[in-house]
Amino acid sequence: MKDNAKYILFAIILSIITIAISHFVQPEISYNNGLGWDGVNYHQMAEQSAKGEQISTKAPFVSRVGLPYLVAKIFPDNIKSGFLYLNWLFSILNSILLALLLARFINRNWVIYLLVFFYITQWHGYHRFGSFYPVQVDPLAISLILASLLVLLKRGITLLDIILLSAITLFGTFVREIVVIPSLLILAKAYFYYKKSKFITESSASNSLAELVEAKDSAKLTSMVAERGRSTGSVNLIQVNKHLLVLPLIFFLIVYAIIALAVEPTNSHKFYNAAADMLYTKSLFRFFHSWVVAYGAVIIVPVLFYRQTIDYLKQHKIMATYLAIIFVFSYIGGADTERIAYWGFPVVFILAGRILDEIELTKANKNFLYALLLIQVVSQRLFSIIPDYPSNCDSTTVLLTPIGNCFPYLNLFPAHSELIPAVIGFAEWGVVIVVLWWWKRRVLK
Repeated sequence: MKDNAKYILFAIILSIITIAISHFVQPEISYNNGLGWDGVNYHQMAEQSAKGEQISTKAPFVSRVGLPYLVAKIFPDNIKSGFLYLNWLFSILNSILLALLLARFINRNWVIYLLVFFYITQWHGYHRFGSFYPVQVDPLAISLILASLLVLLKRGITLLDIILLSAITLFGTFVREIVVIPSLLILAKAYFYYKKSKFITESSASNSLAELVEAKDSAKLTSMVAERGRSTGSVNLIQVNKHLLVLPLIFFLIVYAIIALAVEPTNSHKFYNAAADMLYTKSLFRFFHSWVVAYGAVIIVPVLFYRQTIDYLKQHKIMATYLAIIFVFSYIGGADTERIAYWGFPVVFILAGRILDEIELTKANKNFLYALLLIQVVSQRLFSIIPDYPSNCDSTTVLLTPIGNCFPYLNLFPAHSELIPAVIGFAEWGVVIVVLWWWKRRVLK
């Protein structure tokens, strides 16, 4: 608990410092008077809510009524700043929740501090990106996802878990559709418990009563009885009626249907049509490049130590399921691959942290870690601002990511970048990964 208090204090102080510096040095995007692309729709919804008008804008944004409504009620006279202030608040909360989540799985304090630092100072995270592009709804949705993972990533399923997840889903459905994920993960968690129980029961069925009788020493008898006990142990971890497990999903479907009836989309958007279009048109090279750019060296660590990563995910199937959902959704869920991919950061950070937790801190290993740190600092654009859009800058110098402050903004994102900067960046990351792989095999202990 004492360490948790330190993590919380660190997250709050660093968040405030990062937000303050970014707000001082980072100009707002020029496009659409500081509203960007999606922000136009959210700002329009907030204006409509403030005036008591029918909510009407483009789908799928029109169904994300929660944060625009809050902004309209709290900051009716300054809606754009209202988004900025509330999203700053939720971003600080997110850094706290992440620190608490990491503390459950990681022992070394410096690893937790380092990962929280990377999260807060990431260039496309809201702590820094918010001053450039204030009108978003993602920070609140991330708060709800992190809160749900704190409930899900523990042993057992209790009635309190169902109540908390139902409340998160009920509220989260107003914020963003992706908050349906916790309602799916609780069903997956119960399935894994039942599956494990069935496997243990079947594997121990060959132990007949005669074998128990023939067990002459007490240790063997105790072991055999314990194995039989485990066959029901996994199911006993589910301390609620199995029918209640579907309650969060039911809440999502009901609330989503109510929202769909209450709002008025100005276009004919269908998720399955958009998903099919992404599946057909999205480039695999840009897709994988987007994942690397979203995380930098943080995601390279679990990849380099893939055996440990796979073993850990086998032991923590809810993490594996969450990451798989984000992986699929980042491919079919929209054009902003980097943004969607980064929704997987709670699990990616835990995986990286577990690896760092176990590395022996020899001189050779420290040099390897210093190299990773340098790569991460470069990829996070720690000392650069985000260039404006549109701008007169037409050339791009790439060092893992575009460097400097004057280049076409969209070249920051492999999913939207011009081809040549994207290819150069992808090739550079490929070289970095190969060198790190060789280094790990030859030197790391």
